[in-house]
Amino acid sequence: MDDELTEEEKRIKEYGSRYRIVELLLQLLSGETFNIDEAMEHYGVKKKAIQLDLKYMRFLLDRYMPDRKIVYDPKEQVYRVENKGVVTSAEALMVLKMIIGTRTFSKDELEDVEEGILDLVSYKERSSVKTLLATTLGKYYPVKTEDNLIERIDKFANWILKHKTIEFTYNSSRKDSDPDKTFIGVPINLYFDTSFYYVMVYLLEDEDDKSNPRVFRIDRFDFPIMEKRKSYNIPFNKKVDEGEELKKTYLLRMGNDVHYKFQYWNYPQTALDKLPGSRIVETKDDGSVIIKGEIFSEGALLWIFSQGDGLKVLKPESLVREVKERLKKAVELYDN
Repeated sequence: MDDELTEEEKRIKEYGSRYRIVELLLQLLSGETFNIDEAMEHYGVKKKAIQLDLKYMRFLLDRYMPDRKIVYDPKEQVYRVENKGVVTSAEALMVLKMIIGTRTFSKDELEDVEEGILDLVSYKERSSVKTLLATTLGKYYPVKTEDNLIERIDKFANWILKHKTIEFTYNSSRKDSDPDKTFIGVPINLYFDTSFYYVMVYLLEDEDDKSNPRVFRIDRFDFPIMEKRKSYNIPFNKKVDEGEELKKTYLLRMGNDVHYKFQYWNYPQTALDKLPGSRIVETKDDGSVIIKGEIFSEGALLWIFSQGDGLKVLKPESLVREVKERLKKAVELYDN
């Protein structure tokens, strides 16, 4: 191993115990282990020297990293660092299972996220969490998205914090959209909904100012995105309360903001869970309930059709007409 050292590294090594302490401590903190006999042979010192190094390393950890301890494993006959853990194994498992369930990240990104969270778990509990995740990770199939999703989230987070103006093109799911159209706007905030991350952007040039700011799916932006030099302060009346918006958002923040009234025959809590801010205002004799709330029409339609004959739209009339028209077109597809 000494043959691999540079001349400068060899000179540093001549400092003796200071060199050993730094190298052994970094080795332990990186998750590796060491055996006293092997360390004696490697550094060419007696057992007492390594024992003194261990004593000083324990002192350093106790002072600067009290959540970590150097322990001896009698079975393996090695020393390792154990940490108390910032989170419990149950907490780590809960978070990781939830992230896996969203199917949001590519497998490579998911493994990076897993490793980062497991670093917060104590060494003793880490293996049990990995065992409980093994089967799920082995059969993990993400939704089709970009592999650099974490990098994209990081960039948008910085633009939001700095009120930066960006210029971008976007691959919309709408058939009539122009993929070459250039937008200029200021990202406002990020949120997650049903397998995808979205960003609200206040557009500086928008023909429909009532729908501004607009929501874009992060994985559909064309990268790289051009960042403008100057920051931009969004008008106060255009600043969005993310919490209030999420109450009205289901899958898509598209269409008009409508106050709805549904008659619902399925399990009521299903509707209340999927439609934040909704409430039951009446219970009918046939077992159905009347539910009221506020939502964006396009998102409402997606959920309405998923409920089949267990839901009837009562208000507004515009939403009733839209449901009838789309159901009519759906029937025509099967009649032709």
